[in-house]
Amino acid sequence: MTEPASYLTIKNLSVRFDLRSGPFFRKRSFFAIKDISLNIRKHDVFCLIGESGSGKSTLMWTLLGMHRFFKGEINYKGGRVERFGDSYHRRLISDAQMVFQDPVASLNPHLTLGRSIEEPMRAKKISRKTAQAAVAGLAEKTGLPADILKRKPTEASIGQNQRACIARALSVKPEILFLDEPLTALDPIVQTRVKKLLMDMKDAFGLTYFLVTHDLGFAKKIGTAVAVMYLGRIVEQAPAADFFSNPRHPYSQALLSGSLSPFVWQKERIILEGEIPSPHEPPKGCVFHPRCRNRMPVCDQIKPACRKPGKDHLVYCHMQLPDVRN
Repeated sequence: MTEPASYLTIKNLSVRFDLRSGPFFRKRSFFAIKDISLNIRKHDVFCLIGESGSGKSTLMWTLLGMHRFFKGEINYKGGRVERFGDSYHRRLISDAQMVFQDPVASLNPHLTLGRSIEEPMRAKKISRKTAQAAVAGLAEKTGLPADILKRKPTEASIGQNQRACIARALSVKPEILFLDEPLTALDPIVQTRVKKLLMDMKDAFGLTYFLVTHDLGFAKKIGTAVAVMYLGRIVEQAPAADFFSNPRHPYSQALLSGSLSPFVWQKERIILEGEIPSPHEPPKGCVFHPRCRNRMPVCDQIKPACRKPGKDHLVYCHMQLPDVRN
C-alpha cells in the first residue's frame, strides 16, 4: 500500500509573540513565523535550513506544541490540529521524538545513560525487564558499549551522550524524529560517526526526519526535501536533488556558496553581506531585499508571489532567475 502524500502539512502558519516593554509596559507584537506552508511526506528527510534567527527552531517547537500558532493550519495524517491537546495533536506528539542540539544538557545528570534510555519506555508502562532488554538492543544498534550505559552524562564523551539521546528517542518506536542541530556540539570526527548513525537508523526504523541544520553538506547527503527560511518566511522549497543542483532564490544561492566546498554549481563565491534584520521591524516588501544583490525597486514595496520553476520547486522572488546549471 502506498503512503498518503499528505503526512504532515502546514498551511499559512503564523506564530506571533507578544512583549511588554517601556516605562508603561506597553504591549508590542511581532511575528516569528509568517504565512508558512509546507508538505512533509512519510519517510522524508525534510531539511530546514537558514541562518540563526530565521525561525527554524520556532517552527519546530510550534509543531511540537511548545508555542501556540496565531493562525493557519497544521494537518497530521489527514486530520487537522484545531488546538494543542486535541486528538490529532496528541497523535502527533505520541508519534514524535526529539534529538536536541546539546546532548549533555538534554540528559538527566543524575541518571545513567542506560536509565535515561529506559525512562520513556517506563513512562509508557512497559515493564522494567522488557525495557532493560530493549535498552541493550538499542545500545548495540547505536554503537554504545555496555559499560558506557552505567555511566552518567558527565562521565561519558559528548559523542556517547548523543548516541544515548538517539537511542532514547528510538526507544518508544516513533514515526517521526525532530532533530534540532544534532551535530553542532560535536567535533568533526564524532560528527561523521553520528551522521552515519542517523542515516542507518532512518533506514532501520523506517523513520521520517524533520531536520533543522546549518550543515548543508549533511543536508545534501541525507535530505529528500529542503526548505529555506529567512526572517520567519519560507523563501524556497524543493526536492533536495533539485535544490542543491539548481537553487533559484538569491538567499539560497548565497547560503550554498558560502557553505559547500568545492562549489556545487556557481562560477564565483557569493558574499552575503549584513545581518538578518530584527523580526520586530521586518523590511517591507521582500524581507530579503536589504541584503540581495539582485534587488529591484519592486522588491522594496511588494511581497513576492510564489513561482514554480519545477515540479514541487517553489520560489518566492520577483526576479525570474536563470537556471544555474546552464
